[in-house]
Amino acid sequence: MTGHLLDDPGDLTERAQRFLTEHGHRRPTRAGAVAELYQCFDRAGGEIAGPEGGLERLRTFLARYGGLSFCQERPGCDGKHTQVYRFDTVVQSGWTATESGSWVAEVGEIEGWPLMLDWSTGRIGIDVFAPETWVAHSLPNLIESAALAQSLYLSTVWRKAVMPGRPPGWGLEPEAAEQLPDLVPEAAEASSPWNRWLMDQDVAVHSWQATYEPTRRTATMAWYRTAQGRRRLEAVVGPLSERVT
Repeated sequence: MTGHLLDDPGDLTERAQRFLTEHGHRRPTRAGAVAELYQCFDRAGGEIAGPEGGLERLRTFLARYGGLSFCQERPGCDGKHTQVYRFDTVVQSGWTATESGSWVAEVGEIEGWPLMLDWSTGRIGIDVFAPETWVAHSLPNLIESAALAQSLYLSTVWRKAVMPGRPPGWGLEPEAAEQLPDLVPEAAEASSPWNRWLMDQDVAVHSWQATYEPTRRTATMAWYRTAQGRRRLEAVVGPLSERVT
């Protein structure tokens, strides 16, 4: 894979490719935008040389993903394309050492929060310094998650599970959510330890760690699209509301 992701989708699923067609955009590189800001820092904020090949690594990342933006996993955008991930068109960061001993570089933003790339793993994080807040194994993994979410949020077939007295989709207690992986397989292409997807033909479950809380509380939403799927959810979470969603 040598070209930009929007020209060469590589191993993305068909669902993710459709998602990028509908919800992905590429900002053109500004004329003359060749200046690069590349400074590397240690944990104390002192300027250092950084990892070997660090600048080339960022240039390679931008050649593949530069200027890309796409809608977030939640909520469904309904064509408004708000709350989007945006990635830089030129190098605007160097590498900074983290508490875990890795290196991270700022490669984009979402609603003012910096999106960070991990040197050793390719993970994507949000403002990872306090604490190290990872949201995806990689950028393709993040795209797959967003694609799966939009296919559910915007679906006329899938229904949000409604717990009595709670908003549609919400209300799965941690104890119930912990039982679901034994009943519903993982959608591996979209999942990570911080952003987990379970899905089969009847049930879909999304559990993610809230990035805005230091303790990273896990939130969970669920959907079903058949009577069997509803019964399977109810066997774990209890009776659902009859309200149509």
